[in-house]
Amino acid sequence: MLRNSKNNYLKIIVPLLTASVICLIIFWLWLRLEIARHEASQLQFTGIEQSKGDKLIRQILTVALILSPTLLIIIYSRSKLLTKYIIRQITLPFSYSLGGFIAIWLVIDLSDNGPDLAKAGAPMLGIAKYYLVQIPHILVTILPITLLLSILYALGKLSKNNEIISMVSCGLSLNKILTPIFFIGLYCSLISLTLNYEWAPEAESHKETVLMSFDKADTQSQNKQYKLNSRLYRNKENYRTWFIGAMPPNLASAKLRNVEIYQADENGKLIQSYYSNQANWNYSDKSWTLINGTIIQFNKNSEDIAQRRFQNLVITDWNETPWKIYSGNLDPEELGIPGLSFHLNSNLEKSTKSLAAFKTQLHYRWALPLSCLVITLIASPLGIVSSRQNLTSSASAAMIIFFLMLLLTNLFLALAQGMKIPAPLGAWSTNLIIACIGIILIISRRNNNETSILAITNYLRKGYRKLLPQPQKQTSGRLSS
Repeated sequence: MLRNSKNNYLKIIVPLLTASVICLIIFWLWLRLEIARHEASQLQFTGIEQSKGDKLIRQILTVALILSPTLLIIIYSRSKLLTKYIIRQITLPFSYSLGGFIAIWLVIDLSDNGPDLAKAGAPMLGIAKYYLVQIPHILVTILPITLLLSILYALGKLSKNNEIISMVSCGLSLNKILTPIFFIGLYCSLISLTLNYEWAPEAESHKETVLMSFDKADTQSQNKQYKLNSRLYRNKENYRTWFIGAMPPNLASAKLRNVEIYQADENGKLIQSYYSNQANWNYSDKSWTLINGTIIQFNKNSEDIAQRRFQNLVITDWNETPWKIYSGNLDPEELGIPGLSFHLNSNLEKSTKSLAAFKTQLHYRWALPLSCLVITLIASPLGIVSSRQNLTSSASAAMIIFFLMLLLTNLFLALAQGMKIPAPLGAWSTNLIIACIGIILIISRRNNNETSILAITNYLRKGYRKLLPQPQKQTSGRLSS
């Protein structure tokens, strides 16, 4: 008995110590990175003043995600035997599904971009970094469907072996049986929220930054696939027009290329123009440095033109920032919560219609991670089937509801961006609708009713009829008249 207790103690303490050491090392590296920034993030180097609230939320989410494995092991070790068994039944298919989806994405992307990476002179470490920066976006995308498939498989297997019936016969309620699954869904929502706060939406720009760091990236960037977008920006306050031939994917670490700047007077007459190969903005003194270019001075006489070349021209009285230039053609889907908040707060003078997409995406950044928890509400009752019932019908119902979830998400987001409905309603409506359906399914399963699409439809139809006012019965005298 002493030997068994010692073995059980080692099974708990060894993973706990290992996870604690790894989490502390990752936390130490992250803390050094935060200190090295000197309170200036990547967004600030582009001209975005990140609010203290956004910065604090990002730090809290990151610390919680880094230290969570140790807490999970402690909770798992103190859980009951049945809870541990259900968690193990879920985590194994979840790991296989997650690894399978990532492998499929990796194979497809390598077949498309592998030759281009080789032409760009990417080393093996560079290729690994190229795909590593895309992992947050991929995880946020595949976590809901991974949870759905793993829960359906695990609960279907337990139901086929009559283990769910045995648990209920022992006095366990359905809520206690499904509590570990809801906890897994909640933890996946925490992971998705941390990644979707900033890293996942900006994965595309980070990917392009890694690509441009390769030896032959300048030659490869001439291809259409990697051609960087140009930008046109008009500063109406100072009568200055900017044209950027090549906008870098990472505004904080790269320079603007092929820059043309036109300065006009109050009457709109051109008085000065700048042509530069590169332009760099300095965060510390808010100055611009134009590199290797030409400045042309236009006098009152159109024939009197002065021209001179320069290597480095420093200008300190311009109020433009890389973000202001870039924000003219922003895609809100590629901005995190700090970027969206700053854009909305710094463009209050713009019309409500032009900011509708940004407001919608800001709310959707918070709503999307909770889809993992909503998926558990759908998959849990549909995964529990009787021993004589085929799991195919429940799996089909779950997949129909999942695709309905995608359809509703796109529909409500489009309506909110078109100002047909408020932005919070467009971002949260899908989660609310699917969560209501999931609660109905759980109540139906708890009452031992048949769980199917037809049962959901009949349940909603009965509730709708109860809400409608009942027509009064007509008397025989009225009918005769």
